[in-house]
Amino acid sequence: MKREFIVGFFVASLLLSAIPVAGYTTSNPDIRTVTPNATLQPGGVNGLDFQIVNDPDGPDDEVRTATNVRVRPRDSGPIDVETDELYVQSLADGVPADLSLQLDVPADVSPGTYRIPLRLTYEYDNGAGNAVERQRTIHLPVRIESGPRFSVVDTESTATVNGQGTLEVTMRNVGDSLARDSTLTLSSSNPDVTLGSSESSTRFVDAWESGENRTFEFETGIGDAARAGNYSLDAQVDYEKPDGTSGSTPSLTVPLRAHPEMTFSVTNVESSLRVGETRTLSGTITNTGPNAADAAVVNFEDPGPTVTPIETSAAVGSLAPGESADFAFDVEVTTAGSAGPRQFDLGVTYRDGDNRQRESDSIPTRVDVAPETPEFDVDPVNATFAAGSGDEFSVTVTNTREYAVSDISAKIYTDSPLSTSDDEAYIERLEPGESREVVFQVSAGGSATAKTYPVKMDFQYDDDGGDTIISNTYQVPVEVTQTTSEGLPIVPIAVVGLLVVGIGGFLLYRRRD
Repeated sequence: MKREFIVGFFVASLLLSAIPVAGYTTSNPDIRTVTPNATLQPGGVNGLDFQIVNDPDGPDDEVRTATNVRVRPRDSGPIDVETDELYVQSLADGVPADLSLQLDVPADVSPGTYRIPLRLTYEYDNGAGNAVERQRTIHLPVRIESGPRFSVVDTESTATVNGQGTLEVTMRNVGDSLARDSTLTLSSSNPDVTLGSSESSTRFVDAWESGENRTFEFETGIGDAARAGNYSLDAQVDYEKPDGTSGSTPSLTVPLRAHPEMTFSVTNVESSLRVGETRTLSGTITNTGPNAADAAVVNFEDPGPTVTPIETSAAVGSLAPGESADFAFDVEVTTAGSAGPRQFDLGVTYRDGDNRQRESDSIPTRVDVAPETPEFDVDPVNATFAAGSGDEFSVTVTNTREYAVSDISAKIYTDSPLSTSDDEAYIERLEPGESREVVFQVSAGGSATAKTYPVKMDFQYDDDGGDTIISNTYQVPVEVTQTTSEGLPIVPIAVVGLLVVGIGGFLLYRRRD
């Protein structure tokens, strides 16, 4: 009896649930779109806000809640949808959900109405305790109005990393009507890229015809922390339509190419540098950067206290990318300098495409400095004197340089017991390796000890560049010998004299007696 009651109660419950209540029904989810403003601007990415609502046509119906709602938009004709998927956790009866799409609208799209497909996937409870999944496609209507439209046609940049340049932006009104009082605003969101001295810059056009190209030039700076490559700038055009209403484009993307820093290399470096001499450092400079370098000058940067460039700069003219030019510096290495490998820094100053003065990074240049060698070989010819005598002092002078020297004045310096009555000699010119004999007058004091004494000697001469040089000091050995005589020996003569005087005195004494 009890079991029959339970079965009857269950059947009655099912029958009652199937009987509709007057004026009230429960419906499955019915999702549609609501678009407060569905007008798109061609020529860029539009952000479109819209709503979806779960609300079927019957106003008195109760709608079951849709859960796990996924919205997958699809492209529609020329309009490119950049949003992959949207999600709503729960969509109750009559409660809208706010959503947004990113739509890339070409500048040359035709005016009219377009429908963006939205593929919906959602779940709901069918009222019997079962979860049901449904898929359907609805459409989001959008409208493209006629009027001015703008597209980026071309860009060209000369800006380099850690430098400045120009960015030329060419844009076209691809719309079907004139634009008046148009303002192009170009802006950068990257701190390494500046437009002039700020993050944005504007240009104005009073009348911009349909189909007309306009080219705008912006001064662009690239920071030293930036890398060479592509950067994106944002552009927007605000304008007035022929009917007097205002409009503006969506954000337009303007590419900017940051070129590498202007770079140069030093090749074919040759050095004849030698301690104590003025020699040549030469080489070839090559523009390895992306742009031309006008009025380029190679600079010999601070080499230190013992190296002195006769000229610190060498003009090489304008260098196109990949072009080379030779340079040379006359460099003096003082006698205080040291021989061996040395590193010097060369740099290049030049003018860029905007006639701005620019400077490259230093270019390390390694060369070898040869040890010091005497300018002349000095060999004594007649350099032996007896104490108490004087004679010609002659030496052979040989030019050891690789170039001819001229106007050579030789001078000697003596110390006691040596002296000179003629301490200068002159040679008009000596070719490399050529020798000439010069003669001076030297005397040795009578009390001079027999031994070798030094005579100091130096030269003043003109090198092959016409510069007057004072040479190092040379020491020439002079030999002093003991005095000799060709007459009778002095001691025997003195003894004989004493004997003669003694004998004479003795005879005189005897005569007086």
